[in-house]
Amino acid sequence: MSLIAEVVTTRPDGVKFWLFVHILGGMATVGALTLCLIALVGAWRSGSISLTRLGYRALLWGAVPSFIVLRVAAQILLNKEGLDGDEVDLTWINIGFTVTDFGLLFLIITTVLTGLAVRKQTRGGPEAPSIGVRISTGLVSLLLIGYLIAVWAMTVKPT
Repeated sequence: MSLIAEVVTTRPDGVKFWLFVHILGGMATVGALTLCLIALVGAWRSGSISLTRLGYRALLWGAVPSFIVLRVAAQILLNKEGLDGDEVDLTWINIGFTVTDFGLLFLIITTVLTGLAVRKQTRGGPEAPSIGVRISTGLVSLLLIGYLIAVWAMTVKPT
């Protein structure tokens, strides 16, 4: 616990705020993706349109905005810490960039597929879950695994 207090107290105040915003955005992103995964697994098993809508709304209103907060705060934090130059090559930063860059692509694809699945079910599609729900469930699972690897990299900070 004293190590955490030492790290927090040795940072300038401007950096502390952006670090807090970055961590808050990451927590909100993982939370929204977890809610989406649980809803989509339930929709896959039961064919419920309300669970598919919940998964879609968790992506659209939760995961996407919190991802933007996470990414913007990370870039501002890197700039303030002086870690955004080409001469800085830290593995944990590279892991974070890789996960968020591919994560954004997967997040957009997943949101679109889930939205199309909601639209199909609303228009009187079959009660069985569509292939879009199944693909979205797999992509959300991959996103969560990637973000948990990024959380590990940010906390362990391998060189």
